Amino acid sequence: MEFRDDALILDKPPNGLDELVLDVTGILDRVGIEYVVVSGYVAVLLGRARATEDIDVITDRFDESTADDLVDGLQDAGYWGSAMSLDRLYETLSDGLPVRIAEEGHRVPSVECKFAADEYDKASLHDTLAVRLGGEEFVIGSLELQIAYKLDMGAERDYEDALYLHELLEPTLNTSKLESYVERLGVEAEYDELKRT
Repeated sequence: MEFRDDALILDKPPNGLDELVLDVTGILDRVGIEYVVVSGYVAVLLGRARATEDIDVITDRFDESTADDLVDGLQDAGYWGSAMSLDRLYETLSDGLPVRIAEEGHRVPSVECKFAADEYDKASLHDTLAVRLGGEEFVIGSLELQIAYKLDMGAERDYEDALYLHELLEPTLNTSKLESYVERLGVEAEYDELKRT
């Protein structure tokens, strides 16, 4: 793993989850949808040994015509809506609900896609890091925001994700940016505990 040219370069063969991410984000790119991959998968991508069945993807809002193009691209590539029909993708996202996308006939692993809904979703869309893996590229949220947000989520697994990312990446993190997110999310006590661990 190395940082080069404003990108994170991962020298590992993509596993099944990685291939799902590369495939679905590639379709989002081709359709012209701005997206960011966030949450637990980011820790798993960087080597944390834990199970995850879904990959969280936040997108900028797009119109119904773009949604139709996305549905066509996903269906052509062998994906379906594992919780509801992809034909209802735009309606579901517009209602503020996520859409689960998986290989046809499977429920997991899946990509859980949703429109950016709050200031942190929007911050994730605009504060990103490119990841190069297996000769392809996709976009994840700022590592500093990932750590602070995981601390805010409060579950033990989320804290462990934040701790793992902090320990792994501490020399490369922008501390002032991380502390700004920590302050905005009101997780100073959790962050102090994480630094003491």
